[in-house]
Amino acid sequence: MNAQHLAKTAAMAALLCLAGMIMRWASPALVPFSVLPVFVFLTGLILGPKYGSLAVIVYVFLGLLGLPVFASAPFGGIGYVLKPSFGYLLGDIAAAYTVGKLYNRQSLLSALLAVLGGIIVLYLIGLTYFYLVMHFILHQSTTMALVISMGFLPFIAGDLIKGGIAAWVGNQLIKRQRSSSL
Repeated sequence: MNAQHLAKTAAMAALLCLAGMIMRWASPALVPFSVLPVFVFLTGLILGPKYGSLAVIVYVFLGLLGLPVFASAPFGGIGYVLKPSFGYLLGDIAAAYTVGKLYNRQSLLSALLAVLGGIIVLYLIGLTYFYLVMHFILHQSTTMALVISMGFLPFIAGDLIKGGIAAWVGNQLIKRQRSSSL
């Protein structure tokens, strides 16, 4: 670890905190829209798998410590792990790692495929956690069809669009960084 990588990781963690909080002040019509996935995918693209996932871990850890950085009430604290949506935060960690691991830093197609891989991982973890909390902790009659209709279908189109935006922006940033270092 060097100081430059740690500074970038801290900056991305701060951006993730801001992205998690920002929609609280937006119109209630936009809720549960979140810009957090854009920054999670950008984190993986820009920082790579190790530092990208570390930035998301820092964000989640700060929220679990009680800082009000999460998008929905209670906005932070250890009790957040009992929310069905907490699995998506765990999925964000894995998604940032996956995106960073799959992106070859050469093309937009590589960025798009890496982000698609991150979205798949995000939903696999998020939906599984959603089901487990609903069924075993909240003791609600839950089927995977219900979980998919509540935790996947309303969000996947938006996440694909956000992923496309993140892939384009991240790829542009990497290209500019590469050309400025020549």
